[in-house]
Amino acid sequence: MPKVVIADVSQRTLTESIEQIFAAFGGVEKVIPRAGTVFIKPNGIHFSPHTHTDPRVLEALLAFLRDHRYTRLAVMENCTNGNFTRLVFRLTGYAELCRRYGAEAVYLDEGPTVEVTLRGEEAPTRIPRRLYDDLIAHKDDNFYLSLPKLKTHSMTTVTLGVKNQQAFPIHADRMARHTHQTLHRRLAAIYDLIRPDFCLIEGLSATIHGHFPVTALLEECVVPMNLLIGGNDTLAVDVVGARILGYSLAEVEHLRLAAEWGLGEGDLANIEVMGVPLARFAQKYPHTLLRRFHPDVRIIEGQELACVEGCKGNSECILEMLTNDYHGRGGWALIFGRGIDKSELEELPGDILVVGPCAVGEVAEWLRARYPDRKVYTVNEHNDLMLNTTYQARLMGVTPVMMVPMNPLLSALTLAQARLHGLTARVPPLLG
Repeated sequence: MPKVVIADVSQRTLTESIEQIFAAFGGVEKVIPRAGTVFIKPNGIHFSPHTHTDPRVLEALLAFLRDHRYTRLAVMENCTNGNFTRLVFRLTGYAELCRRYGAEAVYLDEGPTVEVTLRGEEAPTRIPRRLYDDLIAHKDDNFYLSLPKLKTHSMTTVTLGVKNQQAFPIHADRMARHTHQTLHRRLAAIYDLIRPDFCLIEGLSATIHGHFPVTALLEECVVPMNLLIGGNDTLAVDVVGARILGYSLAEVEHLRLAAEWGLGEGDLANIEVMGVPLARFAQKYPHTLLRRFHPDVRIIEGQELACVEGCKGNSECILEMLTNDYHGRGGWALIFGRGIDKSELEELPGDILVVGPCAVGEVAEWLRARYPDRKVYTVNEHNDLMLNTTYQARLMGVTPVMMVPMNPLLSALTLAQARLHGLTARVPPLLG
């Protein structure tokens, strides 16, 4: 029976809470071998507040490991499509923490890649060579600790330890399988390829209403929790984390698949939960977006299908952010999905953005013929966050460099450094 520990951080320090979790497994020295490198994988999806693992927990973990004489430490990540990890590390403070505690910052979106074939897939997927060499080919020589954040997710219900591994395919190889038919199976397949040796969920607060909260609406999207949740079976840890957020295994498809494939314990009844009792958590936190969009953006979606895991979900997430955080303008039309009623396409306002292969194939050329004096932008992939963000920002009058809370010259320098190191991330042009 796997154990999962829920530590109440309000009752002790972060260091004491981390100690409490490892103590349930015989102490950190029993869990993490002395030889090799300890690779820590936070959720560093983006630099916006409450999208990423709280730096205070990363710092406490690095200090804890240093105090226990672990000297070979690395912090690795490959952030979301449309951003790049070197910038995220700089803005979140992760890079400074790595310097302070002598940990290597491993930017998984830089450098050479290798091809792997994931379970149930025929086409190969590219992952960073560094990841392959250290945590697949020589897995027994190193230790992998996943450090996700406690979050709901508008596309996958929750995003915890299993989904934390979505970072491993390079950006270009994440897009096509970001649909209702394939995303959940892809997440389970990545977890089948490589599983953490230990998972520690940062739950100082829970991010709700989707994984990417709008900064202007944080009061509705962040819930103080004061928790750390840990164990050596990541699936079991996720099942407990999902339960704390109010969701069962059956409601989280990628966790259900991982359990079905025998990749850990998925039955809550077979998990020994220690520390804070689960009975304390009685609320179900929403995972859908708030959907606070600009009133002057016309949204038209297909009547047969509009994937929240792909074109619909990504487009609406970007639109919500640009509307509320950057005061983007309206006066344009957003179209996605399959089975679009062309009568809805009459008298559209302004320029037009068509997202996803279904909508592009159905109506893009028709729209160009119907509105020859308009710009009709197309995003051909399900999950091309870079191109989707670029076009929505352009339509809303937002320059991408404005979205980075850093001096523009420093942003450009950071991007140049990443490119010198073989950047594979897909990044919008800084000036739109």
